[in-house]
Amino acid sequence: MARTRSARALALVAAAVVIAAAAARAPDYHPSTFTVTGKVQCQDCTKNWNAYAYNARPIPGSVVGVTCVDGRGRAVYHGSDATDGQGVFNIEVPSKAASGADLAPSRCLVRLASSGDAGCAVLTDFNGGRTGQKPSRLTHSSPDRATYAVGPYYCTLPRCDVKGDAAAACSY
Repeated sequence: MARTRSARALALVAAAVVIAAAAARAPDYHPSTFTVTGKVQCQDCTKNWNAYAYNARPIPGSVVGVTCVDGRGRAVYHGSDATDGQGVFNIEVPSKAASGADLAPSRCLVRLASSGDAGCAVLTDFNGGRTGQKPSRLTHSSPDRATYAVGPYYCTLPRCDVKGDAAAACSY
């Protein structure tokens, strides 16, 4: 009888150890990467206001970069992507830098680096395209993926560039 009790107790302890070990290896539901997505377009100030404001055309081949800093403000990650035929970019950012630092969207800055169209190559600061924008609009979230939208970013024609005007609006 005593032997049966100790066998049961031993089986119970073994089961508890197995359950504890399984709980310790519970999956981490933090995505291993997050994606920053957006669009780069050309605004032509020589068009009427509606065309200028609402009918910007996509710029394929533009380059957008993302730079992330660690808790002390040191740059620990940089990535970039060229826009596709629709002017869309998607930058995959790992959740950890090579140095082991955690990367969070709130510590990253996304900037327009260059235009894919030489005729529409003046970078504007609409939506922080020139100075940078933090990814803050979460558009998709799942256990294995998070996507943040930025922009859209705009380039314009050289004659539309208004020096010293923070809005970089056309005065024609």
